[in-house]
Amino acid sequence: MCLKSRGVRNDLKKLEESLSFYDEAINLIDLNEYDWAIKSIKRNIDLLESKDEIALAYLNCAFLSDKLGDNLSAIDDFSRSISFEAEIDIIHKRSKDISFSGRSNSRYKNGDYHGAIEDKRQAKKIRLLEIDQSLGLNNTKIDYRNILLGTFVGIDLGSNYNALIKGSKIRRSKYDLISDYKKVISDKRKEEVIKKLELLSDSKYKIGDYKGSIKAIRRSEKYY
Repeated sequence: MCLKSRGVRNDLKKLEESLSFYDEAINLIDLNEYDWAIKSIKRNIDLLESKDEIALAYLNCAFLSDKLGDNLSAIDDFSRSISFEAEIDIIHKRSKDISFSGRSNSRYKNGDYHGAIEDKRQAKKIRLLEIDQSLGLNNTKIDYRNILLGTFVGIDLGSNYNALIKGSKIRRSKYDLISDYKKVISDKRKEEVIKKLELLSDSKYKIGDYKGSIKAIRRSEKYY
């Protein structure tokens, strides 16, 4: 075996061992023990060497803090993830729009409507740029829309990404009128509604109605 191949195998083994703590975190998430899952991840962050994995660890913690209603901790961890992701040219498995959309949600819940809409608009720019750079061939990358739709649920992506899928899952209200309406309209009609709400968000943003702008965007996402 050549030294290069041996080095690659050693690196993969080291990465696999360093990510084993996610199995514990997933078990805790399944038990709704989000605070303990956060502690499990954070006490192992120092084991991670790549900026990608460090960013993903903070992203996982951020979504779990959001579930706990700890908006400030969530915002802080989303910001840490964004900071590490900014130093990476391309992330192959996930879109950088996830961290911005996640922080937008936490800022919205914390009453920071201006920060929330700025993050959401940045998330959209990032995703459009990523799709353009890949010539549209980006269907296997997890983005925020996939998270809302649950596209990757049940698919083995590795424990680190399975933790992300579980931790970021959005709870839907049992009596969601939009969810019921979606069942009886066509995909074309859904896209029309989404576009209309996005235009409404843009118009409200231009006049400084940041609360109205972010509410329109959040409403549009319910039609995904």
